Amino acid sequence: MPLTPEERTRLEALAGIMLPGGAGMSGASDVNLAQDPVDRVLHIEPALTARLSRFLSQVRVVRTMPDVETLAQQDPQGFKALGTVLANAYFMHEEIRRQIGYPGQEARDSSGGLTGQDLALLRPVQERGPIHR
Repeated sequence: MPLTPEERTRLEALAGIMLPGGAGMSGASDVNLAQDPVDRVLHIEPALTARLSRFLSQVRVVRTMPDVETLAQQDPQGFKALGTVLANAYFMHEEIRRQIGYPGQEARDSSGGLTGQDLALLRPVQERGPIHR
């Protein structure tokens, strides 16, 4: 069930307040977050759609972060869905990933052995030794 135009308008307003950008990072409105990026998240996790829609139906006038905080107190589960959707849409966006220097998950061929970075990640586990529970 896709978001309605009214829900999308409300989502855009919330995203603009919660993810304004700055310090070299794009804001939600700069990357049109409430459109395809949000749709992509909801396609991956459709169970969030109902909670998000319910939360967005409660939104009337939101201009400041205190307005958002009031909504969060009224519907904590809906706000959690909103935060999950916005955070995932934001960090899955290609432009944002470029800005933070994260290319995304990549398939790597390990047939050539472990790299120095791989070994550095494994070292603390190896040094800890075996643990049994």
